[in-house]
Amino acid sequence: MFFNKYLFIFASSLKKDIIMKTRTEKILTVLKILAFMGAVKYSIDCGAQLTNFVASFINTDWAKRTYEINLDIFNIREKSISYYSYAMCLNIAVSALKATIWFVVFALLTKLKLKTPFSMEVEKKLESIAFLSLGVWIIGSIFWAIYIYYLAQDTGIQLPANNSGDEYFFMAGIVYIISQIFKRGIEIEEENQLTV
Repeated sequence: MFFNKYLFIFASSLKKDIIMKTRTEKILTVLKILAFMGAVKYSIDCGAQLTNFVASFINTDWAKRTYEINLDIFNIREKSISYYSYAMCLNIAVSALKATIWFVVFALLTKLKLKTPFSMEVEKKLESIAFLSLGVWIIGSIFWAIYIYYLAQDTGIQLPANNSGDEYFFMAGIVYIISQIFKRGIEIEEENQLTV
């Protein structure tokens, strides 16, 4: 009876470990698919904005009716081509950075091994996600605020402030802290291997 009790506890804990690993692997697979979908979505947005930008110089009527056109920005084109070009370049850059972030997240989830999660490759990918997120915030918030200030001064056109980049600043900080934790975990693993 005593032996059966401990055998049952061992078997149930082993079963629980197997279920947890399988569940974690399933979650990572779903996250990998979602990351790839995010990368594709932002790549399409970036391509559509780039196409609209080029098409607006060739056929303005067609460009007005296409996907992902911001009519507020498009109307700036009538007053100033340079301000229109700057606004479109900012939007294209933000979309390209967001697509890159999602591709790096996909690559991170592809390279992540549950048996050895602390690796330099994972730490470098986390760090690059943090810096790319910071870039989205700088372009989407700071450069956009400077742009709308000078746009209003020179043309009198008032555009709303773009606050969509603020969450990327927060995310950049959190991901950078996590990358530093991974870096320290790698150092501790190396120290433990040297002492053994």
